[in-house]
Amino acid sequence: MDSRRDAGAERERLPEISRRLVVVGASAATVAWRAPATAAAIPDERTRQLTRWLSLTTHIERLQDRWARLEGWLAREHDGLKLSPAEQQALPWAQELRDIDGCLDVLFERRERLLASLPASGVASMDSAIIRLAVVERLILPDDHPEAHSLVAGVRRDLVAMSAGAGAV
Repeated sequence: MDSRRDAGAERERLPEISRRLVVVGASAATVAWRAPATAAAIPDERTRQLTRWLSLTTHIERLQDRWARLEGWLAREHDGLKLSPAEQQALPWAQELRDIDGCLDVLFERRERLLASLPASGVASMDSAIIRLAVVERLILPDDHPEAHSLVAGVRRDLVAMSAGAGAV
C-alpha cells in the first residue's frame, strides 16, 4: 500500500505544523470512528487490540492526507517536482515531509505487528463484533474489491443500527 494520497487540486494555504506536533501526534492517535472514551470502557483485550489497530489506521490516514496536501502545495507553489533532490530538501516544509515519512514508517510497522496478532474469533459482545467488522472494512480496499467492501460496510452499519438502543459503537 502506498503511503501517499493524491493531493488533489486544493488551493488553500496549509496551516503551520511543527515537527514536534507530528511526533506528538504519532504517539497520541485519535479515532474518528467513535471509540470508547477510556480503556476501561472496552470490555476485553481482544476488543482493545482491534480498537488500537483502528486508531493507528486513522492516525496513518491523517498523516497521509497531510503529506499529500503538503506535497501538492510544494509542487504548485515552488514547482517542487521539477527540482533536484538537493533543491527539494531546501524548500519550505521539506523537513516536515521527512518527519511525516519517519512517523509513517514507524506507524506502518506497528500496525502490521498488531494486525498479525488480531483475534480471528471470540467476540465478547455486539460492540466487539461491530469493531471487528470495522477493521475488516478498512482492510478491504473499495477500489480493489468494491462489492466485498460495500457488503462488509453495509453489515457493519446494519449491526450498528440494530444495536443503537443498546449504546453500540
